[in-house]
Amino acid sequence: MKYIKLLSISLLLLAGSVSASNEKINGLTIKFIRAVGDYSSGNTYDNTIELHFTTGLIWPTDSSCKVTYRVMIDAKNTHLISAAYMAYTSGMKVNINADDSLPIRGGACELSYLDIVK
Repeated sequence: MKYIKLLSISLLLLAGSVSASNEKINGLTIKFIRAVGDYSSGNTYDNTIELHFTTGLIWPTDSSCKVTYRVMIDAKNTHLISAAYMAYTSGMKVNINADDSLPIRGGACELSYLDIVK
């Protein structure tokens, strides 16, 4: 029975009925960074860092990422937060990868990585 369940899950994944995507956007400039602690309307935004950019984000139509002006970083990812602040203060551009299998907060996707580029 255990193998039948594993086979069923594998077939679902291969059939494409479960989809997640990693979306990469290059050459962004961070406009400002918002740090959110305990947000008053529940825990959707609690303990996040929001990165807002000077240009809008363009996501593929099938992406679960719908917000075009910001992405999120969970507060536990201090290395991503440090990189974002460094890029912001130095005026360097960033490449981002948003993974819609990570938590989506109010339509804004969470970053899985951030590259600092010249």
